[in-house]
Amino acid sequence: MHRDEIQKLGAQAARDGLTLWDCPYYRAAAMPGHTGESITEWRDKVEAWEAGFLAETRSWNPPRGTPPPAGQARRPVH
Repeated sequence: MHRDEIQKLGAQAARDGLTLWDCPYYRAAAMPGHTGESITEWRDKVEAWEAGFLAETRSWNPPRGTPPPAGQARRPVH
């Protein structure tokens, strides 16, 4: 599976309400000891999935200091 496809799966997992710990590559059956792939290949898949997940969750909240849309008040962050 290509990196962009894995990133899309990570983003979908975030939209589905999963957590980073739900990455399918953390399951024993997907680990290099079971699949025979190199640790580098496995790590690349994990990083791609996490990148998609994190990009999706970052899109939910604007960066600090961004003004709220017109007509919407922002609650103070403590």
